[in-house]
Amino acid sequence: MFSVLLALAMAGGTAATPAETDIVDEKKIVCRTHRVVGSRIPERVCRTNKEWARIDKENDQQLRKRFDESRGTQNSN
Repeated sequence: MFSVLLALAMAGGTAATPAETDIVDEKKIVCRTHRVVGSRIPERVCRTNKEWARIDKENDQQLRKRFDESRGTQNSN
């Protein structure tokens, strides 16, 4: 019984908090493969999760902006 409690206490002390795991995840490097127009060889791009999140957010904003602009021009006719 004592050994079980000791094991649980030790395991609880080593668990990372959500804030710590977020920091680690932001710094983790992730590679993605992009197809380049006019080339048969894909390009491998490696960035941190934080950089990928920023890039994805910017791309999403640009896509929404283009979509909204295209809807606006169709409605003005």
